[in-house]
Amino acid sequence: MRALGRCRSPSGVIGVLWLLTLLASDAPWLVVTAFWIVVGGGIALWVRRDMRAHAAQFDDIAAGLRSALAANVAEVFDVRAKAFVEFEEVEDEGACYAFEIDGPRLVFVTGQEFYAGARFPSLDFSLVYLCDEAGRRVDMLIDKRGKKAAPARTVPARLVQEIPRPGHLEVRAGGVETLLEKVAT
Repeated sequence: MRALGRCRSPSGVIGVLWLLTLLASDAPWLVVTAFWIVVGGGIALWVRRDMRAHAAQFDDIAAGLRSALAANVAEVFDVRAKAFVEFEEVEDEGACYAFEIDGPRLVFVTGQEFYAGARFPSLDFSLVYLCDEAGRRVDMLIDKRGKKAAPARTVPARLVQEIPRPGHLEVRAGGVETLLEKVAT
């Protein structure tokens, strides 16, 4: 089934707005009706054009999620950290954090989907990657178990530019203090 076929028409919303305008306005009903036919028609055409332009993309996403549901497989990366360092973003590369895990080792979490929120970053969370039947990652969820935590330090963008940017889920030896010593020099 195509995503476009499941779309609802905006005519119901336009009809409600037409009715509310009739009740709230002392303009003649014919003027209000003509206004909403013109404006509503423009909105409907715009929505239809936009949905057609993105229908294939929506269908691909839906197919991937259906395949992931059928596969019932996920890659889970648990992070239970002692502390973390936040790196200021440089040129829209996305958020970047270094979490100190046992060892001591650092695991780097980077990407657009990891900006600070109500309960992230925290010291206890999992990254859950849903996989389709071919084993490809189709979506990612963050299971936030801990409360939002403050970073041990935020590394300013001018220093971030001087060090090589680690890859997402890259693990390196050392702890937060070791990392901060390297950044400070």
